[in-house]
Amino acid sequence: MSKESLIAKSGYKAEEIFRTCPIIKEKLEIFFSKKIVQITSIHGQKYDVVIKYDDDSIDKIQIKKIVNLNGRGDSFDRRNIKNTFTLQSIIDNLSLLTLNRKTKTKTKMSSDQKLEFIKICNENHFDIKQYLQKTLLGEYDNKNDYFCIIKTDNDFSNKELYIIKSSDLYSYIEKSININICLKENGTCLHISPNIYLQRKGGGSSDKSPNDIQAKLKITNDILSLCNKIM
Repeated sequence: MSKESLIAKSGYKAEEIFRTCPIIKEKLEIFFSKKIVQITSIHGQKYDVVIKYDDDSIDKIQIKKIVNLNGRGDSFDRRNIKNTFTLQSIIDNLSLLTLNRKTKTKTKMSSDQKLEFIKICNENHFDIKQYLQKTLLGEYDNKNDYFCIIKTDNDFSNKELYIIKSSDLYSYIEKSININICLKENGTCLHISPNIYLQRKGGGSSDKSPNDIQAKLKITNDILSLCNKIM
């Protein structure tokens, strides 16, 4: 089984535990001050589960499972590069940085070109922000309301549960925008903030869209400190 498949399997396991664990349900009911009647899995959207309450209201929850803080991050979006930013200059530079490779690990983008790309991004924060909004929060009817972070170990024997409004998480990320690219040849990622970076999706031979742009969220103590720890 590929590394990507193992990560996906672990994510599905986290969703299953979130849906079926009676202690988690109890803690969620205390947090939301509502009786939960159903937790339903959803795939292919900007949320992993929908919580339905006894008053017929709902919350859409994005679930993130972490084992180690400050790791390489957890994927929260992948899409064709043409659907990332609105400015063609950012799209073109992102393509050169992430997709055009000298080798598997080295970009064709020079250090001078990287510095110019950083400058373009810094002059157009509005486009960075619209990208963050549609990828982190979602668009139109496909939006999440909360992020739930399950901090655990590989076999889920110990679990901590943190929850934060999606809008609060976005606000934190927006205020911390800091464009950065490693100037070395192996610097192939666009860092939007200390917590978010973009890279080529890649994957095994069975991956149908290895050249998609993948966004990753790095959960840190700073983010956990913004959350409500409910378990």
